[in-house]
Amino acid sequence: MDRNNRLYQQVADRLREGLDAGQYTERLPTESELVEHFQVSLTTIKKALSLLVEEGRIVRISGKGTFPVDHQSLEASPSHGSGLVGFLIPVLPDEFSRRLLKGATERLAEANVHPVIGLTASDSAHEAGVIRRMLEMGVDGLIICPIEREIYNEEILRLKLDRFPFVLIDKRLPGIETPFVVGDGPGLIRTAVQHLVELGHQHIALAASSPLPQLTQSLAERIEAFEAAMAEYDLNADAIWTVSESPDATVEAWTGIHEGLKGEVTAVIATTTLDTILIRRAASDLHLKLPDDLSVIGFDYSGVVDAPWEAFPPLPPEETLTWLDQSEEVMGRKAAELILEVMANPLLSPYAIVPGVFHRGGTTAAPRAVHTVSVKAGMPG
Repeated sequence: MDRNNRLYQQVADRLREGLDAGQYTERLPTESELVEHFQVSLTTIKKALSLLVEEGRIVRISGKGTFPVDHQSLEASPSHGSGLVGFLIPVLPDEFSRRLLKGATERLAEANVHPVIGLTASDSAHEAGVIRRMLEMGVDGLIICPIEREIYNEEILRLKLDRFPFVLIDKRLPGIETPFVVGDGPGLIRTAVQHLVELGHQHIALAASSPLPQLTQSLAERIEAFEAAMAEYDLNADAIWTVSESPDATVEAWTGIHEGLKGEVTAVIATTTLDTILIRRAASDLHLKLPDDLSVIGFDYSGVVDAPWEAFPPLPPEETLTWLDQSEEVMGRKAAELILEVMANPLLSPYAIVPGVFHRGGTTAAPRAVHTVSVKAGMPG
């Protein structure tokens, strides 16, 4: 064992020397290439690389490879002291974005730091350009609400490698250890299922449609939470209305929800603001009265919302909607607190999962034909 320990340390020493000499400027060899080069076991290579990760010399990105961390760049480019923090967000004119910004800007103002807003327009190239322009402006840090069309942007990877202070908000990037703040969407979905089951519902649907060409990470997590929660009560979770592969997802979402409500479903949980709007419009079109004929739980939607989808304007405000609140202002405030921490020490990777709030309103009630359901103790809420 001692020999093996010495061996992986020797490999780590050799790799460290190569890093110092600039031998690995862009990317380190793969694990198999290192096994071949050093003529050691894969376990030895993994232990040597793990040691360098702990030292902050390299970063390992799942599916991408192993990259050197540019310590010279970090030391040569300390915080500018500009008192500016960039806040990148895909869209601005919606309640979700406004609440995030409100929480962040209020907390930054307390620290005499001023936000610079950058709209990324849900476009990868535009997002990369905004990040570069923010850096050229000399911001001290970035709060980034990443676009959902890709796993992550290469410019965000570069920020990680250069140890530039940034915090992700409303999304985690798989395979990369970064500071982040997210809401507990899965926890809210579990709470919604529990609420409906306790009312007597057995036929519950999840509206998980998306205006994007693929499922986002957050949406996938909410679907998994729904399936797990339904399984806790031995209920069928097949009624998941997803249209993520549609070339015109918004139109198909309307059709799918409209048709789904003609079945035996007695309650629907939305996973996005768009779904909440579509469910209410479909129920109205089918002359279903809420909550007598259908119970509805909205997501990120209190009834007053700006809908950017021209074909589906918001319904009149419904003050008694039962809905799931991700506490966006708290998320924004927490993101501001974390970026201040990371700006003070770029080696930190703090994170926070913000609990949501369940608002019980007037759009949920017992189904007309109540089925007996055994509510299990210990259901997460």
